[in-house]
Amino acid sequence: MALVTLGKDPKSKKIPARPGPEAFLPTTLAEAKERGWAELDVVLINGDAYVDHPTFGVPLIGRLLVSRGYKVGIISQPDWAEGSGLTDFMACGKPRLFFGVSSGNMDSMVNHYTAGRKRRSNDAYTPDAEPQKRPDYATAIYARRLKKLYPDVPVIIGGVEASLRRLAHYDYWSDRVRHSILVDCPADVLVYGMGEAPILEVAQRLREGEDVSGLTNVRGTAVRFDFDPRESREKDSGAAWRYLAGERDRDEVWLPSYDEICADKQTYAEFSRLYHLEHNPDNARILLQPHGNKLVFINPPAVPPTTELIDAEYELPFTRLPHPMYGERKIPAWEQIRFSVTIMRGCAAGCSFCCITEHQGRDVVSRSEASVLREIEGLKDVPGWTGVVSDIGGATANMWHMVCTDDAWHQVCRRASCLYPNVCEKFGTDHAPLIQLMKKARELPGVKRAFVASGVRYDLAFEDPAHGDEYIRELVSNHVGGHLKIAPEHISPGVVRVMKKPGKEMFERFRELFDKYSAEAGKEQYLVPYFISSHPGCETKDMVELSDYLSENGWRPQQVQDFTPTPMTLATDMFYSGFHPNTGKPVHVPSSPDEKAMQRALLQPHLTEYRELAAKARKIAGAEPLPEHVHGDDRAARKRHHGKPQGRTRDGAAPQPGKFKVPGSVKPSDSFD
Repeated sequence: MALVTLGKDPKSKKIPARPGPEAFLPTTLAEAKERGWAELDVVLINGDAYVDHPTFGVPLIGRLLVSRGYKVGIISQPDWAEGSGLTDFMACGKPRLFFGVSSGNMDSMVNHYTAGRKRRSNDAYTPDAEPQKRPDYATAIYARRLKKLYPDVPVIIGGVEASLRRLAHYDYWSDRVRHSILVDCPADVLVYGMGEAPILEVAQRLREGEDVSGLTNVRGTAVRFDFDPRESREKDSGAAWRYLAGERDRDEVWLPSYDEICADKQTYAEFSRLYHLEHNPDNARILLQPHGNKLVFINPPAVPPTTELIDAEYELPFTRLPHPMYGERKIPAWEQIRFSVTIMRGCAAGCSFCCITEHQGRDVVSRSEASVLREIEGLKDVPGWTGVVSDIGGATANMWHMVCTDDAWHQVCRRASCLYPNVCEKFGTDHAPLIQLMKKARELPGVKRAFVASGVRYDLAFEDPAHGDEYIRELVSNHVGGHLKIAPEHISPGVVRVMKKPGKEMFERFRELFDKYSAEAGKEQYLVPYFISSHPGCETKDMVELSDYLSENGWRPQQVQDFTPTPMTLATDMFYSGFHPNTGKPVHVPSSPDEKAMQRALLQPHLTEYRELAAKARKIAGAEPLPEHVHGDDRAARKRHHGKPQGRTRDGAAPQPGKFKVPGSVKPSDSFD
């Protein structure tokens, strides 16, 4: 690649002024009129606070639509209570084209509840982390309120909550199989995936005068039809919904109906297997699922956006700030990513527990080097900039520009993962462009440090014989802020196989290189590995194995992750059905409160409150009692040793820089890939 030279060395220490409301999209009709807009074309309802940053989905879609000539307003976290008069929903008036609805950057139920189904006391996407500023099942609630107020205005739902609930799904929080969200709410069209292309097509066709009932063939969308289960399913049946759906060039897959998957868990597992096959935009078939007298119709995924399109998106005139209406109130999610830069989207890994592939897609979409560097250079104009880029990454740290290298192969491929059970020979793993980007980023004028905080797929680096080792060296030497988060998730062979993660051997290999390059750079750095308890396929004996591994390596995790079933993931479907969808065989599911508690305790047997439960778990598994060095007050030990890792390594030596550590300031991420 050619050298990209950008900008001048900033000399001034002057703090940039915070922009006023006029720099943001209108949040009221009065603000729109101040711009000369008598009415709005589109009003977006947002479950998050309004943060004008490209990592927040609703503001990004809003900016994109405005760049195409639409007049757009945003209403964030409206009061949905009927007693409020629903006046918040009317703040921007009646839009000319449609309402767009999203719960925000997270599924509202994941946002509200822990893995133990306890309500969280805070919300990172709300000013001052104030809880209960959005309803449970927010997308459906918002859609119902809008249809009550404006029954003749189309409602288009999207975002991660709608995307992952487009089909019937097991809902952990109500502990039952729920309908497709299209059956549970009066939305006209559901946009799934990242949504740029579908929402632009929907907006254009509505602007051209087409009725929303005709928008049945937009790729990356789902719609709902009236349906008579007694009618023939053949394409020439003459059913009324066939007329509305129109002629198609793709085959159809009739999924088991809602009633069928509720009645039989093996049928539910087969349903999961079928829909997980239809993710490749090149060959995905149309999915149809009856829900009584309604039919959910899923169009094939949208074609991934080009590099040119996402370059343009991320370089739209974002302020990168919360709206001034919040004053000095802090929004934790924004504080964490305010100086991060997204370089890619999508994930080719397809881990069983992760919803990134189901939402963002398996095909990785990457920005250009020049666009990324321009964004980093522009950070100097953002209030609070100190010269530190908090993250250069995305869904995964090291998949930038890694795609299938064989177009003909991709046309027919139905693999759910490009990385598991092995890295596909057709998948590009060249880290050289990424190494160049990382070097250029840290050498930009005004940049003091450029960290990588997104999850690293070390198995990908090992598949790159030419540049993989160099990538790890560059990462460890120059882009780690003392602690590198890494996500082996487990070390037991049977469990990582169910998770679709690389095994312990690869983690150990990466750990050795991390130690080596940290020492060569003269830096005291630590890995912060994350592990999951109670994942489908994980028995108590597997957690004992993991617990012993942590003990042998002198690692005492202060924060742990208990498996949380989220809609549409393979692991969630195992959790509910008790069967592995890909094999049809039974899989162990730690679902009882007692077993889940014991598995969690085995990750922290050093803590007094878990010691007795961990000992009980070891006895049930037929394992030896807890080793003596596990006992003791962990907090006191950490205080005595100033936070240095405790215990001994495998060879009996005291842990050295580069070994495990979890400082109190490190927070677990919502996603580990």
